[in-house]
Amino acid sequence: MNRFILISVLLAITAMAWAQQPAIGKCESKEGFTFFQVTDPQLGFHSKDKNLQWTIDNLKAMVSIINREHPAFVIITGDMIHRHYKKNQVEAYRSVIATVDKDIPVFHIPGNHDMPKYADAPRKQYLDNFGYERFSFEYGGYGFIGINSNALVCDTLPAYIDAAEQLEWMYGELKKYDHLKGTFVFAHHPPVLAKGSPVKHKSEWNEPYRTQYVRLMKQHGVKGIFAGHTHYGETTEIDGIPVFTTVASSYPLYGSPTGYLSVTITPDGSFHPTPQLMNQK
Repeated sequence: MNRFILISVLLAITAMAWAQQPAIGKCESKEGFTFFQVTDPQLGFHSKDKNLQWTIDNLKAMVSIINREHPAFVIITGDMIHRHYKKNQVEAYRSVIATVDKDIPVFHIPGNHDMPKYADAPRKQYLDNFGYERFSFEYGGYGFIGINSNALVCDTLPAYIDAAEQLEWMYGELKKYDHLKGTFVFAHHPPVLAKGSPVKHKSEWNEPYRTQYVRLMKQHGVKGIFAGHTHYGETTEIDGIPVFTTVASSYPLYGSPTGYLSVTITPDGSFHPTPQLMNQK
């Protein structure tokens, strides 16, 4: 096999590895489990005195924490990169995230920088890069659902159509998990901001989808909604469902620190989201 063919085969294998959501095994622990929510690593988003390497180093630091703490799985809620059309950003992201220990599944959903304006070209590019735009799995007696919230914040016909289709998909997944202890939902954008939030850029889900999605979650006993996007951490609720908006793991905004969310689910059915701060260079 010559060198060109070998490289082609390796690239094909790598592409296949990203073509679908990762597999996850059964929870063997009777002591409960912990997972991490990481959001907005956003390679390429930095202040004028920083550069792309700074954001790469922040992601490497996050991966080191993941490998050291060894959560059951990691969910990254979007904005993996800053410019969807910059190949070096997605290549750097995939290269670093591939160093997470192989027995820790990492799930992704897209943010607005991964799929700007819900346009056809960036959406296709995202799917080429990551393989899927929503996920659903069962672990430890709970359901975990990740949605593409870009369809809920963009004012375009394709977004409206897909928001309705995704609602039907989510109904099927929630119904499938009705026998479990509860379900958690993950999105890039939060459905609602906390009262008095300093966040100014567009973040909340559009109506009527916010009401429709939240009503469905309420009917099926969703225990919490986890989001990012704002680069600012806050907690609120919508229709009695807790909403946790997590700080960015890289470039912060609104005076926020950087970090991630560690969530422990105990055998008694309670869950404990704990913000963890990171020290950036």
